[in-house]
Amino acid sequence: MGDTAYQRSDYRNLLELQRIDAEIGRLRAAIARANDDPEVAALRARVEEAVRAEEVAREKVAKLRRKAAWEEQEADQRRAQVAEMERKMYGGEVASAKELDQMGRRVEQLKAEADRHEEAGLEAIVELEEAEPLLAETERAVGEARKLLDAAEAERDKLVAGLEEELGALEPRREEAARRVPPDLLAKYERIRRARGGVGAAALDAASGLCGACLVKVPVRLAQSVKSGSVENCESCGRLLVYVGEEED
Repeated sequence: MGDTAYQRSDYRNLLELQRIDAEIGRLRAAIARANDDPEVAALRARVEEAVRAEEVAREKVAKLRRKAAWEEQEADQRRAQVAEMERKMYGGEVASAKELDQMGRRVEQLKAEADRHEEAGLEAIVELEEAEPLLAETERAVGEARKLLDAAEAERDKLVAGLEEELGALEPRREEAARRVPPDLLAKYERIRRARGGVGAAALDAASGLCGACLVKVPVRLAQSVKSGSVENCESCGRLLVYVGEEED
């Protein structure tokens, strides 16, 4: 059997504390849900995907630019070698027919190499002209994705700030309500509340005989004890069952 030393006002104070704790629990759960907003998570993933696509496109453009520049440089070097060798050949610096023949073959080889490098450079430029618009598109996609994410995060932060403000306003009310509950009754309540998902006490519905927490009908004997002023544990859910009077039903 329960302790009958408490007053009805103690039970009212206990239920008021439970109402505040329930609201605190609701707000904390809402804050947790807001912080884990699936829309924000999806938008963040979208940004990350867009950034990866941009990085790939940027690296491709950079690679093509390097290739075009390198091929041009290689072609220029060979053209310069050809010009220098032809100057010697046609400037009278080389008299040997054999050496002239060797130099002539080398000139043709260098010209062919220069042509290949120029062709490869042109191919790189053509690819670059196709890749640069794609890079610009990925950059726009990143910007749009980040804009959407920023807006969603701002909305989430606004919601969380409002919930945290409500929660902050409840904390002093909770402390005041707890002070009005007798220490031993408060200790019982806190122990059960921690073990029972944040609900430690419930009112007995006099008309239906139901526990206000689990909504299971309380045995008549137990209900009579609660109505007589004793605080009991619900046989179904284990919460403290209290009765505050007909005016509270």
